[in-house]
Amino acid sequence: MLDGCTFDDFGILEGRGVAESRKQILARLQTKFSTNINLNIPLVSANMDTITRARMAIAHAKKGGIGIIDRFLTIEDQCEKVAEVKRHENFVITEPYSILPSGTVAEARDIMRKNKVGGLVVIKENGKLVGILTDRDIRFCRDDISVKNRMTNKGRLITAGFNINLEQAKQLLDKHRLEKLPLVDENFKLKGLITSQDLENLERYPLANKDKKGQLVVGAAIGVTGDYLERAQELLKAGVDVLVIDIAHGYSEQGERALKSCRKRFPDAELVVGNVASGESVSRLQSLGANGVKVGIGPGSACMTRYYTNIAPPQGGAVYNCARVAKVPIGGDGGIRRDGHIFLCLLLGADWVMIGGRYAGTDETPGRVIDKSSGKKVKTFRGMASREAMVEKFRAELSENPYEDSARISPEGKEDEVEYKGSVVPIIDDMMGHLTSSISYMGATSLKEAKEMFMANPKKYLKKLSLAAQKESWDR
Repeated sequence: MLDGCTFDDFGILEGRGVAESRKQILARLQTKFSTNINLNIPLVSANMDTITRARMAIAHAKKGGIGIIDRFLTIEDQCEKVAEVKRHENFVITEPYSILPSGTVAEARDIMRKNKVGGLVVIKENGKLVGILTDRDIRFCRDDISVKNRMTNKGRLITAGFNINLEQAKQLLDKHRLEKLPLVDENFKLKGLITSQDLENLERYPLANKDKKGQLVVGAAIGVTGDYLERAQELLKAGVDVLVIDIAHGYSEQGERALKSCRKRFPDAELVVGNVASGESVSRLQSLGANGVKVGIGPGSACMTRYYTNIAPPQGGAVYNCARVAKVPIGGDGGIRRDGHIFLCLLLGADWVMIGGRYAGTDETPGRVIDKSSGKKVKTFRGMASREAMVEKFRAELSENPYEDSARISPEGKEDEVEYKGSVVPIIDDMMGHLTSSISYMGATSLKEAKEMFMANPKKYLKKLSLAAQKESWDR
């Protein structure tokens, strides 16, 4: 029934509604990205160089998903992006940015600017806290002034012990109208820092996807040749939660060799592999130690693989066939042209969907907004197999002539300008609002329940649409 078909070929039969509120369903969208990485919403931002860097990964994790930082960066740059996400939000920052009291205002400004923070703890070389320096303390003073002459010294600081809990921290910050609360031991050695902004985020983003330390969850892509093992090692050191082994044809000797090498070198690392489009490929990769598999060859809006090669089945059937044999979480990568596709992709067996083109043009994507002479505002979006992306790939690999090297490869992606859309946050909100609506219409109260109902009897819920029915449903 599903072979040769994709999302627009089907509608879903309604069921008797039992959910009292769709807001309740929003808190019941939990799923898994991989064996040990949870998601509070089933959305993943794509590892594309015009979609996911630190800003997108932060926004996505705050809403409950995860962002995968692309690999067309130097190892150092990619690790910096991961570190930026991990440091963005904590209940306790265990290694806050610091400076010595003998440092200068110029040095302090440089640290704040580089790391996008508004203050530094001032510590001695032995780790003892002596003060705090904020951007307000140095806003108008000369660069050559010493930090110790501008900081708030420890005699005026309010501090707490490292074992403080969330409510106690809130009370102290409120009572003393503090922005930052240093945590110290009995010898006044710095052990951490709590900020009011981080506590506010805990309440503003109740579904935020965080690790055991209270940091936002983030993934990063690696390749299958060259420096991929070194890249993986440095990313894990930087704190990445999951590595995505990124290859257009995951069911290949190259892909399998990279997976086996990573599993041997990093036995405890969380590894997701893709892309593939058959149950046979999923069975093979999970047997080699994959914690998750990315499904989809050619359905993406900026991908030209199918057009140039005629390879890969339609995405709906691919997801379903892969899900039938999967023992690890799988994700649908590509083919999501409208919000209703998300629900059907999940019903067909995907644990999550990866979004690229739908996020293109938002504030959180890399690149600048271009003002056209027509008055239209646009941003650049491209497939990762486009000629332009290949240039960036070779540049990241420190090629002597990235343009010449990229010219030797036949592109299977395209670059385009897309309309500027503003923030990605309302787009995510709409997607999840429509997902909860779909679950309610089907007669379920959670994503898990809807999937179980569907898989128990797919033919009951899945209705093949005639061409006339497709036109009635999708033409707007």
